[in-house]
Amino acid sequence: MNIPSDTSRRSAVSNALSSIRKDRRLPKKVLVGHWEDYLFFEPFMMFSPCFIDVKNLLLVEEKASVIALINLGNVIPVNYDDPPAIFFEQNTGAKEYISELESKGTPLSWRVLMDRYVCASDKGNWSIYCEKENDVAVFAFREGFSQSTCLQVERLLKAKSIRFSSTIGESQLFDFGKLVPNWRFTLVNEHMKGS
Repeated sequence: MNIPSDTSRRSAVSNALSSIRKDRRLPKKVLVGHWEDYLFFEPFMMFSPCFIDVKNLLLVEEKASVIALINLGNVIPVNYDDPPAIFFEQNTGAKEYISELESKGTPLSWRVLMDRYVCASDKGNWSIYCEKENDVAVFAFREGFSQSTCLQVERLLKAKSIRFSSTIGESQLFDFGKLVPNWRFTLVNEHMKGS
């Protein structure tokens, strides 16, 4: 078993924080840099026990040792000096993950707080940004992710690619049609253009 070092944890935090623009929120493009695609999904998927399956998949795909989930709060600008974070490792199970989520932010747990979150590994080939208040989360990945992994992430998160953002689609996937039309237009336009 690969035990993450403090350096790996710091790298995961750094990758997560450097993957976003501090002064932006959705529907603007929050994630910085070039991403191969954006998969949008419902935020509750990130805070449920099934997210551990996504964690396991991503750790194996990247050969990473740790993933950091950071609570950005709901205020801009964010104090990035010592952000509250939860770390997932290879042996982190669903019960442990939910216990951590529920103990953070006491008396309210991270599962119910309407905050913003960012998540990345110590390798930095993907990032998740989540705005619970807007009921939108996005998984972005860099070139080189296997198609098999991308399809599994889509299935596990019930995510939908920004490239297929029609307002009519499968009821099991993220529903772009539920978004306010102007908000949806800005979201699609921002995420379809270059970095």
